[in-house]
Amino acid sequence: MTVEFHHGALSDPYEQQANEQGFTLGEEKELLEKLGFSLVLAHIHGLLPDGEYSKALSRLQKKLVRALRPLNKTHD
Repeated sequence: MTVEFHHGALSDPYEQQANEQGFTLGEEKELLEKLGFSLVLAHIHGLLPDGEYSKALSRLQKKLVRALRPLNKTHD
């Protein structure tokens, strides 16, 4: 199964994206959201050039995937 995350100022929060794909980020969700927001902000304001931004997003993507846990759905 492939899990995708979209990054950017207008993207849905990572936890929402994970939930829509049947997963949760668990305890890591707040940290990962802050990291993603920080990268986007630094890129928009010219502190991260395109190449470095792409590398950083690639690393963040790996952290997001490692943090994934199956969403526990209870059926009554």
